[in-house]
Amino acid sequence: MDVRPRLDPEARFGLRFTMIVVALVLLVAPFGFLLAEVLAKGPITRFDQRVANHANSYALRTPGAVTAAKVASALGSTRVLFALVGLVAVYFLLRRRQPRPAIFLVATAIAGSVLNRVLKVTVGRSRPHFAHAVSTEFGKSFPSGHAMNSAVVYGAIVMLVWLRFRDRRVRICTVVAGATLVCAVAASRVVLGVHYVSDVVAGVVLGTAFVLASGAAFRFWRTANEGKPLESGPLPVERTASAVTEDA
Repeated sequence: MDVRPRLDPEARFGLRFTMIVVALVLLVAPFGFLLAEVLAKGPITRFDQRVANHANSYALRTPGAVTAAKVASALGSTRVLFALVGLVAVYFLLRRRQPRPAIFLVATAIAGSVLNRVLKVTVGRSRPHFAHAVSTEFGKSFPSGHAMNSAVVYGAIVMLVWLRFRDRRVRICTVVAGATLVCAVAASRVVLGVHYVSDVVAGVVLGTAFVLASGAAFRFWRTANEGKPLESGPLPVERTASAVTEDA
């Protein structure tokens, strides 16, 4: 089966349609399942506790792992992520004179963070608790803010790079780098004992779904704003004459 038409930004049921479908599948299947398990205190929560106990015991015996986890966790902190968003947004606004990618990135990051906070309060899951913890944090646990916000911010940046560059190597390297960062941040939260496995998995899944839905929405916004057919407009990346620019 040829999947290229489903990834074509110009096709009516191309990239935008695929992004929306994937976002809905992620929300209904893995995230919906994890949310139901957490609310019902199902088998997943007992698995979570076993993994959390083992992770905390391992961390207590391995100071080096804790140090590495703290470094990785910092890459998903609100301060670092929003500093990165600011830098990339300034680059598009001042260097490239392209406001739409900056608006897309800033709006997606802020909306994703707000959604995460609302869900945390709504679900109300407590964080892991240990007699001897390697790290402690306040607030609710599900879904992980570090994991979700990392998926949103790094995912949005990956999306902009993917739609801007045609070079396959650049695209693959960007996707791998983004996925590695998100996975490292998510794993670090479990090692530090401040989140359960289902917290970080739900955060990554929801963050990925959110950035896909946001990207599709911004594609529609741009094409509607410019009066072009919906099937012909790019994601918020301006047209340029560069050979490496994707006229998505």
